[in-house]
Amino acid sequence: MSTSSNRLEIRLKEREDEYIRYERFHVLVGTFNVNNKQTPPNILLEQWLSQVTENQEIEKSTIPDIIAVGFQEIDTSGGAYIYDDKKKEDDWEHIVRKTIAACYEENNKKDIQFTLLNRIKLVGILLFVYVRSTHLAKCTLVSNSTVPTGFMGIAGNKGGVGVRFRFYETDICFVNSHFASGDGQKERRNEDYLTIETRMAFTDGPIYSLKDYIWYTPAIVGGSAPANPQNSSNYSQWWKISDHDIIFWLGDMNYRISQPNDQVRKAINEVSIAALQKKDQLRCEMELDRVFSGYFEPPIDFLPTYKFDINTDNYDTSEKLRTPSWTDRILYRSKRPTVLINNQTELDTIQTIKYSSINNIKFSDHRPVSGLYLVAIKYQCDEQRSNRIREELIREFDRAENESIPTIEVHPRPPQIIFNHVRYLDKPTYPLTIKNIGECSCICTIVPSAISSSFQCLTFTPNTPYTINIKQQQHVNIGFNAKTNLRQISDIIILHVEKGADTFITLDVTLDKGPFCLSLDDHPITLYNNETQKYIYSNDRKSDSEHIVEMINDPPIVYIALIDCLRERNNVDLLNIFNSDTQDSLDLIPIRDKLYENNYDFTNNSTGEILMIFLYLLQSLPQPLISYEIQDKIFPNTKETLSRPEDMAKAVSIIIERLKAKERNLFFRFLLLVQKSWPTKEQIEKANQESGDTFNICIDILALSILHEHLDRNQRHAFILACLNEEKKN
Repeated sequence: MSTSSNRLEIRLKEREDEYIRYERFHVLVGTFNVNNKQTPPNILLEQWLSQVTENQEIEKSTIPDIIAVGFQEIDTSGGAYIYDDKKKEDDWEHIVRKTIAACYEENNKKDIQFTLLNRIKLVGILLFVYVRSTHLAKCTLVSNSTVPTGFMGIAGNKGGVGVRFRFYETDICFVNSHFASGDGQKERRNEDYLTIETRMAFTDGPIYSLKDYIWYTPAIVGGSAPANPQNSSNYSQWWKISDHDIIFWLGDMNYRISQPNDQVRKAINEVSIAALQKKDQLRCEMELDRVFSGYFEPPIDFLPTYKFDINTDNYDTSEKLRTPSWTDRILYRSKRPTVLINNQTELDTIQTIKYSSINNIKFSDHRPVSGLYLVAIKYQCDEQRSNRIREELIREFDRAENESIPTIEVHPRPPQIIFNHVRYLDKPTYPLTIKNIGECSCICTIVPSAISSSFQCLTFTPNTPYTINIKQQQHVNIGFNAKTNLRQISDIIILHVEKGADTFITLDVTLDKGPFCLSLDDHPITLYNNETQKYIYSNDRKSDSEHIVEMINDPPIVYIALIDCLRERNNVDLLNIFNSDTQDSLDLIPIRDKLYENNYDFTNNSTGEILMIFLYLLQSLPQPLISYEIQDKIFPNTKETLSRPEDMAKAVSIIIERLKAKERNLFFRFLLLVQKSWPTKEQIEKANQESGDTFNICIDILALSILHEHLDRNQRHAFILACLNEEKKN
């Protein structure tokens, strides 16, 4: 679509009140972190949903038109990662379905019925969207999407799921998310939000990759895009979260109260929570425009929803004594804050009827939160009036073609992003200011150029597009994720101005790979001293001694140093290392810098830091340790798993036969280390009870480290567990 056509559609949208008839519908939204608990037997969650729809003054209940229910941690046991088992998903859907029936369908003279429109799950994050059956025919273009943001940016224990659809003439999106935990992890939570907001993409056609979306999504909402880059005759529509008219974002966002624990508990005991809200991390970050730009949340009049002792009203009394916080939230955003009803009365597009938490559902360490909203929906379009306005706007554009060209000024000038000597795991940023110096408002987006090859490595805070009014400015932080195999990047991205002149932004990055992103053969040959029977770790690698030999079949010394250190310590507690609290405390930059300096003295580094940097090394290999070719040999069928002993025996024989000497040596060192550290059944059960996602994360990251993302999750986990079992038999 051309720029002029795009601008026409935007202006036509601005005048929707003149040709759109609005109707108001009730939307019920709920979020609940169930802490890996089973669906309670013989219990409904009526009060969670009905508390916001009951009107005690008139003894009547509001019947919602749309119900969106989000859960977190429905299943963080090992099976959630290893098997695509929908039983728990089905169990919770059954509970929700019965609850909706009890609240709104039974004993109702209007014969109200609800239909499940869509559901989507990512490990323990689950979202259901229901609509009243009378509206079902007006629900079109239904799509869902998932974005993992867990450990190393690949695990699905944290992340977001979304469902979008067109309700009558309004595009609605529901996003359910679970952000990083931990008191000191505010920045990671911000990153989780940005990752989901940037990467979540919906389409009514097949999804090939995020890159398809980046390259083929036009700048306008609901634009057409080739469903397959190789076959441009097939077109699909794509939407980002921000493209929707109405957005509800719910979930366990894990933002905490930045105040001493004793002060928070004292304020709660005194029911004096107004002051606590000023220290709420999410509110503070929103006020600074770091997250959820344009979103709104009404004042909170309920107590913090986390963390409770199970089946009590007591906040956490465990050793960790976590600070009570409002982790569970519901935010919303509308493209137009207000609309005209019947072209006369101006009303808020989204009006909060009630926003509350329920205190008598106590089987989790969280309290469920729900909200009821009255939403103005584009109900009917007057096509004749719309066409008349369109023709009027075309004539207006013709008259003003040269009178109102958007003009911007960009600082620094010229915009040149230069990142030198960027190391693996670095996240450098570049501040950009866009000033509107023209005589009309402008809309700007940042898009890849035709030659761009690294756009997917960039992040933008806040995310595009930007609407900048006359004499106003927009500050943007452009970030770069240095986890890439490239050494040098010279690229161009475009700051696109609707109906104005584009600005080209150059991107020049010099990456210092160090030991990362190198194949095993790209490292120096490993040296060994026959006399001392030790590997040579020092920087002086002269092999003039008769006792020094080249170990051409051994892995690079950096891998050996890390594995030997872990083996000698004999304290690799996988469940503890992959625990959220431990991960939150790790700082990998110092040990990463040691590897860059060929310094293999890890005396002052924790076991968790050593293991995680080792896994990052494996993850950064250009080809996984078990190559794609070998993986395809082991799993010739996309649905096949290693369920029988003879299947595993065959897989091991393929590995031994086809792995090169260095890869085979490193693989078995890795396997022996993991086998030695593998938790017992009792330890796993205890970890599942205390923090159910730890064992899952352990399996997920170990599998991805040596296999990358070539196989599906079931096969990756089957491979890891089968290898461990096979090794134990020997």
